[in-house]
Amino acid sequence: MRPTRPFILLLLLAVLIPGADTLRAARPYRPGFLYREGPRLMLDGKPYRSASFNACQFSGCGHPYELFPDREIDSLMATLPPGMLIRTWAFPGSEDRTARLLQMADRHGHKLLLTLGDGRSSCGHHDGARDGDGSGKRPEWYADGYRREYLPHVRRMVEKFKDARGVGMWEILNEAGDADWRVIKRFYDTIAAEIKRIDPDHLVSTGSWAPWAYGGLEHFRELHAGPSIDVGCVHEYDYDFQEQNTIASPHVDVALQALHGLDKVLIVEETGIESGDSCRTSRKRRAEAMRQKMDTYFRKGAAAVLIWNLAREVRGCALNFSPADPMMELVRRYPVNRH
Repeated sequence: MRPTRPFILLLLLAVLIPGADTLRAARPYRPGFLYREGPRLMLDGKPYRSASFNACQFSGCGHPYELFPDREIDSLMATLPPGMLIRTWAFPGSEDRTARLLQMADRHGHKLLLTLGDGRSSCGHHDGARDGDGSGKRPEWYADGYRREYLPHVRRMVEKFKDARGVGMWEILNEAGDADWRVIKRFYDTIAAEIKRIDPDHLVSTGSWAPWAYGGLEHFRELHAGPSIDVGCVHEYDYDFQEQNTIASPHVDVALQALHGLDKVLIVEETGIESGDSCRTSRKRRAEAMRQKMDTYFRKGAAAVLIWNLAREVRGCALNFSPADPMMELVRRYPVNRH
């Protein structure tokens, strides 16, 4: 096909005006793949937002009573508004499980935010762990140790699923920490560049905590300034902190300032409220408070808000919620999920 004059003009602009975002703007986007225009997520030429949830139990992580058989995951996805962004783990050793999840997501028109490793060293990702499950990573792992096991895993996963429409975005690591922010930045930039080398069509997010974890606004902005990073994240659980019932976390404002200053996307990737039979907040009240959080964060400019965390069964007072919880009804009915 003969290229059109506008396309030629875009290529000329990409050459004459340096910068990764300029080059990315000239790249044709694949149908069914999420992309970004500055701080907005886009899908097939239209703005994209999602009010959704985390579901690490989809990956097989958690207590046995929390885990979903494949048939229940498939049935659950069928009940959701199509096009939702659902976050789950894709840690080392999960290739077969991830393949099945992506098939289900694609069948029902959903996107998976796939987290490639865990900074907390949970769910079996003990590469670089200080002291086993849940203990975080050693600083030297972020400096160089990640190259031994984690980086080959990233290459395998991205190569295997680079053409999958069910991939919403690749995430470098859940909650990187336990090292100087400059070391984490070099780690982020290296991994993001490697993902983009293999798969230039999918977005890359960091999986970061909120700015407080890295020394504030300036450091958080620098962490996300690399040309291969598209999306920054905030994890916030401020509602239960000192029982203040906080709706709008102040950390989200700081993160939005940092990411939008870079002309990049910010998602509130984890936000949760404790509830259950023994909790101070009822399940109905929790869902209403979460609706207020979503309203606030979308109004401020977040591209997605993901609730922590869906499990098959919930016992006691917990951040988790089950498919029968009012939280799922909130997700199904929330306006941004009805494009």
